[in-house]
Amino acid sequence: MKKITLFAVIILSVSACKQSDQQTAENPKDTIYTGKNSIKYTCPMHPEVVENKPGVCRKCGMELVEKE
Repeated sequence: MKKITLFAVIILSVSACKQSDQQTAENPKDTIYTGKNSIKYTCPMHPEVVENKPGVCRKCGMELVEKE
């Protein structure tokens, strides 16, 4: 019985760690957030790249487009 309980605790711990990693990946630290009313520009290929002015993507060099 102790082995089953220990196994269940380990499985739950690993699952919680994976969920935490996925949430971190969805909100990368290099994303720039600006005010609510300002226009934002993003890369069509890398939506995590967000800038507050037009330009080029720092990952691939594509032209940034206005974010909807």
